[in-house]
Amino acid sequence: MRLLREAMYKKRQLYAGQRITALHSGLLAEDTRLSSTTSQAKYTLETLVGGIALMRISGTVSDQDFDLSNALSSLSKKHPHIILDLTGLIAGTPKFFSFLGDLSARSRIKVIVTAAAVIENCKQIGLQTYPTEKSAALAYAGDETVRMLLAKLRDVPILNTEAYQLISSLAQPDISFPELEARIGNNPGLCSQVIRVANSAYFRRANRVETLQQSLVTLGFSNLRQLFWYNFYNSTTNLFRAQIDVIEHGRKCAKLAEFICRSAGSSGEECSKVRLAALLHDIGRQALAFFFPQQYEKVHTLIHNSGIHSFTAELMVFGTEHQSIGSLLCQKWNFPDYMSGIIADHHYLQASNWNTLTLPVFIANNFLNESQNIPFTSWFQKLEAYFFLKRKDLPWDDVKSEFEQVVAGEVDPF
Repeated sequence: MRLLREAMYKKRQLYAGQRITALHSGLLAEDTRLSSTTSQAKYTLETLVGGIALMRISGTVSDQDFDLSNALSSLSKKHPHIILDLTGLIAGTPKFFSFLGDLSARSRIKVIVTAAAVIENCKQIGLQTYPTEKSAALAYAGDETVRMLLAKLRDVPILNTEAYQLISSLAQPDISFPELEARIGNNPGLCSQVIRVANSAYFRRANRVETLQQSLVTLGFSNLRQLFWYNFYNSTTNLFRAQIDVIEHGRKCAKLAEFICRSAGSSGEECSKVRLAALLHDIGRQALAFFFPQQYEKVHTLIHNSGIHSFTAELMVFGTEHQSIGSLLCQKWNFPDYMSGIIADHHYLQASNWNTLTLPVFIANNFLNESQNIPFTSWFQKLEAYFFLKRKDLPWDDVKSEFEQVVAGEVDPF
C-alpha cells in the first residue's frame, strides 16, 4: 500500500511539472479551459522604423499569462525602447501593471491607451501614456533628439564677435557693471553663459543669482574677461538664417515684454527677470537650429507651407519642441527656476504655477508673431488679465500702435 501511495504521488508530481512547462511554453491554455471568466491575453510583435519594438496586447491579462510575461521580459532584454499598445486591453491585474513597472527600469516603455482606468494604472507606476502609435513614436524621436543634443552640446554658440568689443571695454579703467550689462543685455548667448557660470558650483552662493547684473558682480571683471576671450575664439563664423531670426526676435520680445511689465507698475527686479527671460525664451529653438540645421529647414518649410505653429512643426520633425529643449538647458545650466518655467510655458500657459512673469513674455511673443504674419495665439485678453492681476487699467488707447512703435524704436519705452 505504501508503494502504491508513493507511485501515485510521483505521478501527480510528474503531471504538475508537465503542466507548468506547457503553460510557460504557451502550449497549454489551462485557465481558458478551467474558467469561463478568465481568458489568456493575446499579443503580437512588430518592429517599427528605428528599431523600436511594438507589442499589441488585447483581451484580459491574468496572473497566469506566463507566455505574455516571458515575451515581455525577453523583449525588454533585447530592446531599450518598447511601445505597448493596450488599446485592446479589456482588463489587467495589479500584478501585471506592477510587472510592467519593473520592466520599465530596464527598458523605456511608452504605452498607447485610451481607457481612463488603464491610463490611471499606468500613471501609478510611472509609465508615459499616449493616445496613438504616432504620438508614442514621436515621443521616442524626441528622446533621441535630446540625447543627441546633449551629447553635442558644450555651450550655446555666440553668434557674433561682440565678445571682442567687450574685452576692449573691460580694459577701460572706468567701466562699471551697469555699463557692462547695457552692452551685453541684447546678446542671448552671452547672457545665458554669464548666468550659467555665475550659478555654477565654483561660484555657489547661499542664494541663486537671478539677474544679469547680479551674475556680472558674482563673476567679477577678471572672470568675465576670460569668459569673453573664450567666446571670441569660439565664436561661430557661419551663421544659420534661423538663428539670426531667433536673436532679433528675442531682442524685440525682451524690449516689448519689459515695456509691458513697467507699464503695469512692476518693480525693477521683476522687470529685469521678464526682460532676461524674454530675451532667452527661444534658446531651445536656437540650439535645435544650430545642432540640426538641415532638419530645422524642414521646420521652416512646414511653417511656411502648412501655416502651423513653430512648436507643432518642431514636434513633427524632432519629436520635441523648443520650449522643452529650452527648459532642459535652463536646468542643465542651473538657470533660475523662474526662467525655466517661463521658457517651458511661454506658448501654452498651461503650467499650474504660471504667473505675472510669464504673461508679459507670452503677450510680447504672440504680438510679434502676429505682426510678422507668423502663426500666433490670441494675446489681447491675456494682456487685460495681466493688468487685472496688477490692479491697473490699460494705459493705451491704441495698444497695437503703441506696441509697434516700441518695437520699431520710434518711442522711448521707458
